[in-house]
Amino acid sequence: MTRLVILLFFCGVITGSNDTVSNTIPDNVLLDLEEQNEEGISTKNRTLNELYEDAVHAYLDEDWGRCIQDFNAVSHGYKAYKRMITNCRRKCRTEAAGSAPIFAEDIEDLHFYEKKVRETLCLLTCNQEYREIVGSKALKMLPREQKLLWNNVYEYLHICYYQKHRYQDAANALFTYLVEHPKDEVNLDLLKRYLTLPGVKHENVVNLELPAYVSVYFKGVSSYEDEDYAEAAGLFEVSLRLYLEAEEECRFYCEGPFDQGWHPEFTSSIANHFAYCLKCKRVCSRTLNNVNGDYRRHMLRSHYNYLQYSYYKLGKLKAACAAVESFLLFDPVDKVMLQNKDYYSAKPKVREDYFFPREEAVNYIKRQEYELRLLHYISNEFSFIDEKFNKIRKRKQDKKANNAEEEELGQVKNKI
Repeated sequence: MTRLVILLFFCGVITGSNDTVSNTIPDNVLLDLEEQNEEGISTKNRTLNELYEDAVHAYLDEDWGRCIQDFNAVSHGYKAYKRMITNCRRKCRTEAAGSAPIFAEDIEDLHFYEKKVRETLCLLTCNQEYREIVGSKALKMLPREQKLLWNNVYEYLHICYYQKHRYQDAANALFTYLVEHPKDEVNLDLLKRYLTLPGVKHENVVNLELPAYVSVYFKGVSSYEDEDYAEAAGLFEVSLRLYLEAEEECRFYCEGPFDQGWHPEFTSSIANHFAYCLKCKRVCSRTLNNVNGDYRRHMLRSHYNYLQYSYYKLGKLKAACAAVESFLLFDPVDKVMLQNKDYYSAKPKVREDYFFPREEAVNYIKRQEYELRLLHYISNEFSFIDEKFNKIRKRKQDKKANNAEEEELGQVKNKI
């Protein structure tokens, strides 16, 4: 089992297991919050916000069993809510893209707007599926969204587990909280104390919110280090697919509501909401690259490094060359990979057309480059406009102040 060293302390190091033993919900499985009940406490007929408030009240009332039940129901319910939303948006996007346009010729970008109208009609239907979880405000931002995103649920949960003498669960919950709050010195010290409690195994501490791809990735690393290249290649292919799927889900979830705080024109409204969503989407990869508090910037491209050597050892030179070229899309001047390319090129069986990057890598890099250029453009142009408006605003304010001063002087002269 591969371990990942994370969260450095003053007097030691905490390690977390990369195995996925977490609050995950399998795909295509509908959530029944009643199933989360272990002590006969009903969680049905309550929205996520109501569950969260009830869980906090249970914590304050020192009702530790209900605290555990309700916070776990919140965690599972939030995952179900996000999954339903992303599935809904993905389905509607696909259906709209596959529909024949009402009019064959694309006049004034009407095909784009027609697709968005079709998507909206679809969204209005499938958005009803998660109303039972979030209540009547299904199309609005959840009131507790930020707390759920930043794992604040686990700040309560670890104490409730501790009070019920479930020490390993308490350590897991606190570790999960600290992944998002690594500078919380009080809880860092508390986690160290948890590790000394009866039944708590240092090596079994897990991040309950670990992305699914991470466990598969590190199993692939283990197989790679054991020189089981067939197993490693299979695991890295699965990990790569899971990573890209997780990023896609994150990107779909970014296409949510946005309070613009004003009433802009039609075009401004579209551009403003688009920029808001785009900024959110660019954060998705950074979120996925946070592995137990250790930020791994090159997590995605590292898959291709492992794959190229694994396929080479298996004698699959075409697949190895494709992985090399895919890696070089992310870093065209990497010396080691360029040397690998030269080495493969010298092989008699290797043809030049073997060095063709994989489709998912090409699409990923093209989208990334376009989005980054667009964000850079938005930042530069709107900063220039803001600066221009600020100068105009300042001139108006100065003129107003001068007029007020002249008026005051005129009043004084009249009195004299």
